[in-house]
Amino acid sequence: MEYNELILDMLNRIVKLEKEVELLKKEKISSEVISKETFVEERTVQRDKTRYMFNGNVYLKNKLVLAVLKDYVSKNQNITCNELKTDFDKSLQGSIGVVEYEYIAKQRKDYQVRFFEKEDEILRLVDGNMLVCSQWGILNISNFIKRAEQLGYKIEQIARE
Repeated sequence: MEYNELILDMLNRIVKLEKEVELLKKEKISSEVISKETFVEERTVQRDKTRYMFNGNVYLKNKLVLAVLKDYVSKNQNITCNELKTDFDKSLQGSIGVVEYEYIAKQRKDYQVRFFEKEDEILRLVDGNMLVCSQWGILNISNFIKRAEQLGYKIEQIARE
């Protein structure tokens, strides 16, 4: 092959490769869109809306935890923050924990999503304020319910959707 033919052949190969890359990019974008749509559909379908009966009221998982803890604190008025964290230890919920000191929780940028933080939801204890985690799913709520039942609480699953 002569030098000119060699250059022309290389240019043709480059053009062919560029077309293949563009085609692959289009396929990848298309598959990513499908994957995201599938993920959203699966999350919507799989979202667990199980309800629980506690003290004559019906709650979703996160509000059940808040209601039990508010009741527990009202019945144990001299409880400290550390005692509450021990009674409902972090392992029941996972990475965030069941309760956290208000000042620590508010250091998180996402604390308003991760914790109940309205005035009537804050647990006011003898030595500080605690926020209750709002992140409860089908995988960790059973741990909390078992612990609550060990402490004498009666919680009944009433509906699973």
